Amino acid sequence: MFTRSATLLSLGFLLAVSSVMASATPDAWTIRLQPAFSIGPIPAWASSLTNAPTLEKGADAVDIPLPPLASQDAIGCYAATVVFDDNGDGGPVVEWMSPDGPRILLSAGLGEQAITLGANARTLLLSESLALDGGTLRVSFAGRMNRLRSVTLRPARELSVASLGTALNPALITEQGKVLSDQEVSGSAPAPRSGDTTEGRVVSAELAALPLRLDAPGSGDSMEFAIPVAGNPAGGVLGAQIAGLDPESWIEVTLNGESRGVLATAPLALNDPSTLLGPGGRVMVAGWQQASLYLPGRIWKEGDNSLILTLHRTRGDAGQPLYLQNVRCDLLFPESRSPIPAAPSVSSSSPSPSTLHQPAGALSNGSLYGNPSPTLFRAGLPSSGGS
Repeated sequence: MFTRSATLLSLGFLLAVSSVMASATPDAWTIRLQPAFSIGPIPAWASSLTNAPTLEKGADAVDIPLPPLASQDAIGCYAATVVFDDNGDGGPVVEWMSPDGPRILLSAGLGEQAITLGANARTLLLSESLALDGGTLRVSFAGRMNRLRSVTLRPARELSVASLGTALNPALITEQGKVLSDQEVSGSAPAPRSGDTTEGRVVSAELAALPLRLDAPGSGDSMEFAIPVAGNPAGGVLGAQIAGLDPESWIEVTLNGESRGVLATAPLALNDPSTLLGPGGRVMVAGWQQASLYLPGRIWKEGDNSLILTLHRTRGDAGQPLYLQNVRCDLLFPESRSPIPAAPSVSSSSPSPSTLHQPAGALSNGSLYGNPSPTLFRAGLPSSGGS
């Protein structure tokens, strides 16, 4: 059942960062821990370091020194992406160690709880205030270092951006244009998006906020959602976050018995730290991916609608568990079924009748506000005895 709330629309100026830097050399610095500890080529922004990253076996941790942001001209902060195998036991712990200050906990655990997600990737933002004087990033995985795959550091520059609405506070923009929220890069677990909302003529219905396994034993790699609808929507968009999907496999979406195609994920970024090479050199993606599909209005009906998701695995798929979360369906209704509240009347700053001599109902041509009259740009009719 849908619940309705007031439409929220706001314009706010926020601080975001982009990891796109003007440089002819690679900016990413990757420290790999599997299958063996190795340090990638040192980028120009880290060339001033006197200490190299080290593997602290006694602490089950890797320590990565970072230069002071105060000495960098084009870098405003760092983005750290940690890739690991997530067995649902909390994941790696991330700390920041300043040269002379206390140790700061950035994340008590980057992983999921109680679900075996498989390959996971989480990105944290190391702010200017944190890394202004430089320091060391420590990523530890007590007793499970064999499941810590890599840590990648990328420089970022600060931008000032505007954001419509209040649902998202952008904090990081990747090279591919993906926007990560401040919660996603904070190191804490992002809160699920639960409940139904209404904005204007669009109703957003929650189908499943918490993770669900699509290929659970006995499910036949399929899952059905019953969506009750009051009225006939003009169209809908199914959205979800997916983890564990092989790039060659796909999820088919069927609405009321009609197959509508594939739940399409965001474009694959081959140079992103979350893009991995699995067994046999097969490409795989770590972590959650956003996916969506348009569902035309002609298929929807008033009452209960059947939405079925079916996983199709291709040959060579490693068979990783496939999870869905934040599954939602946005429905657009005609104005007659979902009326928009009338706009309030505006009386302030209205010109007085004594200054505007214009007939009621006439369209303004701008001349009343100082613009040249349109008559100045009209050519006169030619004389009857023109040459």
